[in-house]
Amino acid sequence: MYAIRPQCRSRAEPGADVLGRAEIATLMYHDVSDDVTTSGFQRRGARGYTLTRYAYARHMDEIAANSHTPSLIPDIDPAQPGRHLLLSFDDGGTSALYVAEELAQRGWKAHFFITTGRIGDRTFLDVNGIRHLRQCGHIVGSHSDSHPDIFRDLAFDDMVSEWRTSCDVLAQILGEECAHASVPGGDISEEVLRSAGHAGLRTLFVSESWLRPRIIDGCWILGRFSVKVSTSRARLRAILQFHTWGWAQFERRLKDVARRRMALLYREYVRRTTRTYTN
Repeated sequence: MYAIRPQCRSRAEPGADVLGRAEIATLMYHDVSDDVTTSGFQRRGARGYTLTRYAYARHMDEIAANSHTPSLIPDIDPAQPGRHLLLSFDDGGTSALYVAEELAQRGWKAHFFITTGRIGDRTFLDVNGIRHLRQCGHIVGSHSDSHPDIFRDLAFDDMVSEWRTSCDVLAQILGEECAHASVPGGDISEEVLRSAGHAGLRTLFVSESWLRPRIIDGCWILGRFSVKVSTSRARLRAILQFHTWGWAQFERRLKDVARRRMALLYREYVRRTTRTYTN
């Protein structure tokens, strides 16, 4: 397995790995829709991440009952002590506009990560939708350009190209630098983490359940808890209280060990579950 070495070296030292002092609980959502055929990736693997509007509303109620109001990463210094809650939404499906409306009702802001190669497709945001999210005060970042389903299988230069291509597209749309991103597919490696800083990103969100961020090659790496259809309100409540994150990470590490030991089977599984529906 890859190794992350969180020694507290100088932040200015090239290639330094520094563990942040803040605890940042980031929730990772995808689509919110009562009709899964209208938003996001049309594949079997995506169905388990598409919440109904009712389920999403109940999740928002749990968040509202929590003592931490959702923040944005530019307003946080990960190097300083403190607890923070962040919301993130991956892929850039059309349901992001509904999500933004619901967030506005509560006065909350979130992070939306866009698969730029899908912009304008039937179930994905178009240019106007992306601009609307930013005008509402949300952070708009990269979810890569082509959404490789096993990102860590790419060559390092191809990883960097995915980030730079996607960020260039978003910069042209929004008229500002794209400095934040999330890893598609969830699988990471040392090369994946270092590719973000090499591409000029300042923040990379991953699917590992890390509460404490770390900085690698000038880029802060933030963990997230992946919210699924199967996530109970009790589990969400514990996560919001900064409990069970260690258990969530243990579960993910077990899955990662299995994926690496059965790499061929895992690649076949990914191929099958990411096949686009034709019906």
